[in-house]
Amino acid sequence: MRLAQFAGLVNLGGRVLEVLPKVASSNDASADRGTFLRLLHAAKRVPIHSRGAVGHSVERRTLLGVFIDAFLEEVSLLVRGGLLRQYQSLTDDLRVVRGRLQVTRQATVHGMRPDVISCRFDELSIDNPRNQVLRTALSVVRPWIESVDAARRVAELGAAFEGAALLRNALPVIDGLLPDRRAIRYQDALRWAELILRLLSPNLRSGNSPAPEMLFDMNRLFEAAIAANLKRRGRPLGVELSVQDTSHELEDRESHPAFKLRPDMVLRSNGSLVAIVDTKWTLSAPGRSGRIEPEASHVYQMNAYASAFGCEEFYLVYPWHSGVDSAAPSVFHLKRRGGGPVRLNVVCVDVGSDDFPARHGCFHFLDGSETS
Repeated sequence: MRLAQFAGLVNLGGRVLEVLPKVASSNDASADRGTFLRLLHAAKRVPIHSRGAVGHSVERRTLLGVFIDAFLEEVSLLVRGGLLRQYQSLTDDLRVVRGRLQVTRQATVHGMRPDVISCRFDELSIDNPRNQVLRTALSVVRPWIESVDAARRVAELGAAFEGAALLRNALPVIDGLLPDRRAIRYQDALRWAELILRLLSPNLRSGNSPAPEMLFDMNRLFEAAIAANLKRRGRPLGVELSVQDTSHELEDRESHPAFKLRPDMVLRSNGSLVAIVDTKWTLSAPGRSGRIEPEASHVYQMNAYASAFGCEEFYLVYPWHSGVDSAAPSVFHLKRRGGGPVRLNVVCVDVGSDDFPARHGCFHFLDGSETS
């Protein structure tokens, strides 16, 4: 099994494999789990811990248990706010008239039964696709519950969805859901339901198909978390951040520009370019010079950005680990034809802390006060 730079969960049929990111040489699964949850929370990839930070008690639990609890919390909020109900057209034989009389059926079937009246009527019901998906997900997580409290919550929530049908395969139903402004508050719960069903649904564990999984690309996750952090910190200073900026190419011909560039982050202030930031989910280490020396391909990439964007301040951001504590300040001045050198700053941020502080280097476009 090759998972490369992915982390999350893989269902191996009766067992769920936890794949955790590594940023240090220690074998502390709790710390690695906390790092992963912290990045998920900051990057807003899943609606997890939206009401608080990632604490030590959460780190000590399994990922699946944390994800199930987050799903149950979102469903609980829906139940407390009232489930979505829709009118359904029903036909029934009643003792009193309700709705419209079914004249043809009454005459042909109940012609000799004046005590039975065939009626068609509308009734509010929770039996709609969104509630069906959530009830199905609740039934799927039941065998994977880790605590008595979670089992009690599943039972209570299951009772609230009793009027919704169980689905044999809920994923096509999720894919077919149309936007509905009345169901906006269902978004987070349905996102969790989709992830859980893709991971745990028994309908997906047959044949020669790949193992069901809930995996996240750590490169993209790290990039999104750092982008969200820098955007939040730069906003009060008037620094605007754009992600995956595609405004420049290496060949800038009006008719057919070629070799489009896509830096992770471009920062501007009052319309002027301030800095370009690229993140790398890679362990860095001091080189012979005592500085953290990035891979040559990373530096060539930043040099291409310098050529096209005309920017003078660049940052390569890596996850911090104790192995770089002794590194000298890692600032490189890259040659640029037709202009002065550009400054490449290497920054290592601590993904073990909720605010992702820089432990090596600093972001000069913020306040320049972080540890160097």
